[in-house]
Amino acid sequence: MAWKDRMVAASFRGVPFEVESDDGTFGRRTVVHEYPQRDKPYAEDNGRATREFSITAFLIGDDYLEKRDRLLEAIETKGPGTLVHPWYGELKVSLKDPARVSHSKQNGGMCTVQLSFVESGELTFPSAADSLGSKALAAADNLQDAGSFDFVKKFDVNAKPQSVFDDAVSTFNDGLDLIDKATSNIKSIIDNPIAFLKANAATLIPDAVAMANTVFNLFKRGESVVGSVEGLFGLGGASARNGDAVSALTSLSKTFSTLASTPAPTGVSAARAQSASNAAAINHLFSQSLLVQAVGMTTTMDMPIYDDAVKIRDNVTAALDNESLTVADPVYVALQDARAAVYADVTSRLSQSARLKTITPASVMPGLVTAYDQFEDVSREAEIVNMNKIRRPGFIPVEPIKVLSA
Repeated sequence: MAWKDRMVAASFRGVPFEVESDDGTFGRRTVVHEYPQRDKPYAEDNGRATREFSITAFLIGDDYLEKRDRLLEAIETKGPGTLVHPWYGELKVSLKDPARVSHSKQNGGMCTVQLSFVESGELTFPSAADSLGSKALAAADNLQDAGSFDFVKKFDVNAKPQSVFDDAVSTFNDGLDLIDKATSNIKSIIDNPIAFLKANAATLIPDAVAMANTVFNLFKRGESVVGSVEGLFGLGGASARNGDAVSALTSLSKTFSTLASTPAPTGVSAARAQSASNAAAINHLFSQSLLVQAVGMTTTMDMPIYDDAVKIRDNVTAALDNESLTVADPVYVALQDARAAVYADVTSRLSQSARLKTITPASVMPGLVTAYDQFEDVSREAEIVNMNKIRRPGFIPVEPIKVLSA
């Protein structure tokens, strides 16, 4: 096809005109940085340059003045318009400089118009979005506040018989023993030594506010745990170990919720009734402390694996629902707010997580070879080893193993 056959009739906002010549500017926006004592500069590429089009148009014929007026009206219309360029086709442009119209007696029956266009982009603004992670952390803080207030309201050993005090100390120490006997995943994130708390239980018990603060501060904050574990094990190992810790927290929370929901005895003395109320309050306090930690960790930890993220989300939301069954209304609201925040936060991050797939190596081979075969990246050996808990990375057996899909 000849070049003339590829040309299209020129127009702007539907007003046609003839074209004598054109030129355009194309390229990149480059900033050159020159440094002392260096022979070569550094050229920084800041993206594609704005495209500009200059056209020398003309209008001819007995009605050229009417054509000119229609073109001038189109030129003076506000906003971007459609330019049909004879060589570049349809473009969305804005007039860069005022058009220049020329008439002459020598060229009677026609006029020329100098047009200068610039491609028209879209006026966009940053889109506002809620920080779902921040919402979940705020919900965890609200749960801590609601749980502390509820505990202070229900727990009381002052001006009560000695048996009420002794029962409270026993229940508190039993709770600490449960945590102390829990998996290493929980014990590794305890901030206050269990033995120290047990030794000072008798001093702590009379002050309900101090007791609530102590239990809620029993663990390291979720934000700090993620960073400290990553430093020891690397990102892949950190996400797995944090996930195990969250699962252990939610499981133990359900144990405390079960203890707290034990029916209160009927037809007993006021002292026995108060002891039962105190025991329920202490167990709820431990359960909610575990849940606050689980919410904080879930929100701040990395979740590279889709399947693990879904499991963590479901475990945490189920534990929050379980604790909601036997608590006062303000705590129920705080628990459900935390549940909604965790669900929204984790769900929003699932699109960034890779799914798992199962492979079976063709033969016994080192982890480095397996990583290269799967990802062409030997640095991902640790990811495969940690995910499958392989004891000897140099000899991966011919057995099914899990790897990320990407």
